[in-house]
Amino acid sequence: MGRMASGALFVSADYLEPLQTSGCAAPASGWQRLPGMAAPLYAKTHSWGEFVFDFAFAQAYAEQGLAYYPKLVCAVPFTPVPGPRLNGLGADQLARLCGEREASSAHVLFLPDEEAQALSEAGWLLRRDLRFVWQQRDYRDFEDFLAALASKKRKNIRAERRKLAALGLDIRWQSPAEFSEDEWQELFALYASTYAMHGQAPYLNLDCLRGWARRLPEQFLFCVARHDGALKAMAFFFRDDQTLYGRHWGSRIQADGLHFELCYYQGIEYCLRHGLTHFDAGVQGGHRLLRGFEPVATQSAHWFADGRFQRAIGDYLARERRMMDAQLRELGEQTAVARREPPL
Repeated sequence: MGRMASGALFVSADYLEPLQTSGCAAPASGWQRLPGMAAPLYAKTHSWGEFVFDFAFAQAYAEQGLAYYPKLVCAVPFTPVPGPRLNGLGADQLARLCGEREASSAHVLFLPDEEAQALSEAGWLLRRDLRFVWQQRDYRDFEDFLAALASKKRKNIRAERRKLAALGLDIRWQSPAEFSEDEWQELFALYASTYAMHGQAPYLNLDCLRGWARRLPEQFLFCVARHDGALKAMAFFFRDDQTLYGRHWGSRIQADGLHFELCYYQGIEYCLRHGLTHFDAGVQGGHRLLRGFEPVATQSAHWFADGRFQRAIGDYLARERRMMDAQLRELGEQTAVARREPPL
């Protein structure tokens, strides 16, 4: 596997084009990719699938009788993973495109620090959020990782795993090529079931998943739970040469600890076996702190064509950023990876 910058996988054509050709991120679904751009830049008519929530901004525009949509978004659809975004696109060019498209604003989501700094110096507003990442701190194996946790958390994880093991599920990692056509239908149904529980339609479709399987056969991975050979639950992931990225999961059975096993513990073990240094479990979800993940900040950058909103939202984001910094410090003190106690 060729070495690539962290998160660069998700701005590759192999990742982005299946999203577009499947219709998941296409004009009909409100994601119009601007032509001739190396950066993943879209004109959008809604705010879904971004994971940096700006519905309050849209409401503020509406209260003033102004249109918030369309807006320009430089982001990877449905993928809250930090990585390169601008690819040569500058602040002035984005502002000009806003004028040409009659867009209210431009937003660059989950961008790296150096890009955020450049946009900040050009007058853009920065916003922070939290994500949770497991880091390889010279652990030899999973037991060595557990030894670094506080005693109570270590005991809880062992108890969860023992209880799940008693169910007799066959849990294994599989590549996309290992599934039959019928099993692909089941994998998609498992993914969609998680959205259905919340009354939502899934962002992705089967064509998109199959497109990733064809174009990213080594980077697209599944961890599945079977019983008597039948699929009962799955989680899917992507990886590069440094990081495992947790994405989605689904289950047709109720089993305590199954979500944590497939989505977290199996991923940590995969990183330890394959020499990966990070496991990015995504945004939000403070429960990950109890399972050895550590809070880190992620950034987005925003520019509003209307100077009044630029100033007002800037004041709001400054207050939000102070609260986010305090939360980051507090969560950092609560992280389960505290010190290496003697294992029990």
